[in-house]
Amino acid sequence: MEFESWKVKNYKSVLSKEKQNELIRAIGLASHGVGIGSFVYLRRIFEDLIEEAHLVAKTKGDWNEEDYLRFRMADKINSLKDYLPDFLVRNKAIYSILSKGIHELSEQLCLTYFDTILLGIERILEAKLELIKKKKRDEEAEKKIAELNSKLK
Repeated sequence: MEFESWKVKNYKSVLSKEKQNELIRAIGLASHGVGIGSFVYLRRIFEDLIEEAHLVAKTKGDWNEEDYLRFRMADKINSLKDYLPDFLVRNKAIYSILSKGIHELSEQLCLTYFDTILLGIERILEAKLELIKKKKRDEEAEKKIAELNSKLK
């Protein structure tokens, strides 16, 4: 578990303080030999990312809330693909692995798989950060282009 808790602060723009604490808790539990508990906190973070996308999607005119509420997680992720990082959509199996860990796997197996799942969560958070940075760069570029265009008219 080389993921250091100070790195969690890098995700403050994509994770609430509560979810940052849960990520730190997951890492701490795993480092103390608590595999299943660490999976619980990682799953909560994953679910929160899905819910965040769901809240955005609900505001769109073509959204069907009744269908969404009947979906299993994989289908929810597919229905939210326009609002989620591609990495999460391509690796939606993370949720299944977390659930299997919580309900079926031993402490030791959860600990064995923890670093891999943490890496997946980290990549999802990094992808969200990249999207925020891209959006900011796009907005800055568009503003400057518009300013230049108005000067040259």
